[in-house]
Amino acid sequence: MSHPAPTAVAAPQSFFQRHHFLLRRLHSLSGIVPVGLFVIVHLFTNAQLIWGQSADGNANFQHEVDFIHSTPALLFVELALWGSIAFHAILGIGYMTGWVPNVRHYPYPENWRYLLQRITAWIALVFIIIHIATLRWRINLIGIWDTPFFHRLTAGGEPGHSMDDVPMSLPLTAYAMQYSWAVVAVYLIGVSATIYHWCNGLWTAAITWGATITKAAQKRWGLVCAGLAVALTVFMLAAIIGALRFDLKSATTEQQRAALTQIVPGWDKK
Repeated sequence: MSHPAPTAVAAPQSFFQRHHFLLRRLHSLSGIVPVGLFVIVHLFTNAQLIWGQSADGNANFQHEVDFIHSTPALLFVELALWGSIAFHAILGIGYMTGWVPNVRHYPYPENWRYLLQRITAWIALVFIIIHIATLRWRINLIGIWDTPFFHRLTAGGEPGHSMDDVPMSLPLTAYAMQYSWAVVAVYLIGVSATIYHWCNGLWTAAITWGATITKAAQKRWGLVCAGLAVALTVFMLAAIIGALRFDLKSATTEQQRAALTQIVPGWDKK
């Protein structure tokens, strides 16, 4: 008497395997909406550095910074943004585990974009950590990169928000960029990588979500994403040029120079 062959028992799936489709969509969405929109606003705000400031210390950039810092729910916005970045980065690292480049065997444009998307992901992640650590959390990295950044300071050098506040966002941002050409190089590479990663991700997301099915639609959307990348690059360059050409000795007010002396002793001798 013959017996039926034993049925193979499927191995239990992990959480990520069971929810692969949902996590992929959330990973795509987290990069498009919270993070991507913030990149646009952030770079546009920084581009205001190109206009400098008036003789009394007022500047378009300072006005934008003041508006952002006056947002009642700023802390929750930052937590949501940091959470989105962390979620996107952690999942992205998981997806890239075991990935091997194959452009040598398949040197197609799509494959090169795929490779650059992953390279720029690592560059952008390292840059974001450096950017937040030095300018938001005021950490002096490894004791040699002293790039302080504060919202506003009182004439006495203490944090405050009274009518006597000294607007310091532009001078301190300018000082941070003028500190070393290494800082400029880090920002050029880091922001460029972030721009490419987001704009190319925006293009592929449209395919993933079924918004651009045909080749013609993908080409049209590719032109839109390329145009957005060019605009964001212009914003980045405007910010860097504005910070580099700002004269810390002659374009600042007396109170700003006094505050700089308290914050960065010897800044005028660097």
